Amino acid sequence: MGILEIFLVLLVALVVIPPDDLPQVMRAAGKILRELRLASNTVMREIGGALDEPPAHLMQQRVTPPEHHTAPPEHPTATPEPPAEPPDSSAKT
Repeated sequence: MGILEIFLVLLVALVVIPPDDLPQVMRAAGKILRELRLASNTVMREIGGALDEPPAHLMQQRVTPPEHHTAPPEHPTATPEPPAEPPDSSAKT
């Protein structure tokens, strides 16, 4: 609420409410605004707390991570054998 709006509300209150009743009305308005602010803060605190906490049903169930199994390879990679050398025809015995 801006300062202009506050002055407008006070001006209307001075015109509508008799000056003798004005202090009682202002006290009542102050109490109402204070209670509304406290209620709003309580709701915001509860919502914030609920969002920070994990849900209770998740806390009771302990989820274990899946085990990682490494399967042996289907086709083992073998080192290639060197090609057989042809018989040397120059070495005759």
